[in-house]
Amino acid sequence: MAPFPCGVCKKKFKTRPRIISHALETGHNANQCCRVCLRWFNSASALADHAKSAAHLEEEAKQSQSASASVTDSKETLTEAPPPVQLQFGDVTYTCLTHQQQDEIFNQLSAKCHSAEILEKEGYILDVEKGPTRKKEKPRPSLADFQQTPPIQPATIKRRAVVVDCEMAEAFDGSDELISLYVMDFLTGETLIDSLVISPRLITDWRTKIHGIDATIICEAVEHQNALHGWAAAREELWKHIDESTILVGQSILFDFEVLRLIHMRVVDSAILATEAVFNKMGKKYKKPRRRWGLQELCETFLGIQIRSGDGIHSNMEDVLAAREVVLQCLLKPDHFKDWADKAREDFWKPKEGSKNQKKKKKTKEPTHQIAKQAAPVLETIEDFYDSLDDDDIFYDFEDARGFYMERDWFTNVGADIAYY
Repeated sequence: MAPFPCGVCKKKFKTRPRIISHALETGHNANQCCRVCLRWFNSASALADHAKSAAHLEEEAKQSQSASASVTDSKETLTEAPPPVQLQFGDVTYTCLTHQQQDEIFNQLSAKCHSAEILEKEGYILDVEKGPTRKKEKPRPSLADFQQTPPIQPATIKRRAVVVDCEMAEAFDGSDELISLYVMDFLTGETLIDSLVISPRLITDWRTKIHGIDATIICEAVEHQNALHGWAAAREELWKHIDESTILVGQSILFDFEVLRLIHMRVVDSAILATEAVFNKMGKKYKKPRRRWGLQELCETFLGIQIRSGDGIHSNMEDVLAAREVVLQCLLKPDHFKDWADKAREDFWKPKEGSKNQKKKKKTKEPTHQIAKQAAPVLETIEDFYDSLDDDDIFYDFEDARGFYMERDWFTNVGADIAYY
């Protein structure tokens, strides 16, 4: 049996050089391949440890000097790291990273990239022929329009990680259409793209109350030549700054990928990070959870800041800064993030005020978890009950859920503090 299987496409390779070449060409398991030293590691954490080693730093310095000498004249080349910029929106000041911090944070970010299995279950389109696994709630773009991010070009240096945010309007057929694109370098905070987008299709609902963009604003942008012509031009503009090795960061950016018709494997989604932390999915078979923490709620409960204050209008720049800050603080302050997740998990399982669950709990003398354990050893905790649900099991109250499981003799009682879905 080949000792080096690819965790994405399942191909097997007999030697390390072959799987390294495969990772460089496809971006598969890129968080286990050191592109500087051309070495392969068994885990993302092992790669992160390697990135701190003296041998890696020495090799990185050599290649950096060589690259600076060979591509000085290229417009797409970053021969020198730009200085940290002041990041502020409204009354909130966001985190700036020093040059020394940027390398360490990038290594940590690489280790947080989600697996292909998780991205598929979350609804990301990774295979044009296979299409999305998430149920179709509204019309989607044609799968024929989706394209993989271009591969690495050694002569051109792209950004290592960027944050992406799109605003959408509703087209005549009910599908989403891109009308605004904002992209920021995750490490430096530098704005790379800030542009409105002219829709090639008829817009029937601008959703102006959400983002403040309407036909008049688009027309003014066209007059000032500050608009991209359609999603294809927007995607090409994005590709000027990224390749398949770039990490794309954002809040629920599968929707941004859809309107850009983009397939990309290196992703850190702040919404997924939050639910993984709360429901302890790391290391287990991943099941898409029913609870989602939105960006505004994460900022308030985890970061302690307010966004979209006043009229509640979404700003591309503010949303990008906020999503970046959530991910950064997950990396910079893991203990604080764990404390937030523990509190969020406790609140999730707490009975809602005035619910049937709460009334039943007052009559129950034994702790809920003891009842669950006595009645059904295979479902020892309420969290086990939650994990046992299939993706299509939606219950409106505890009685509905218990009835479903009693019919199948899976348990007789799991207590009375199952939260509403």
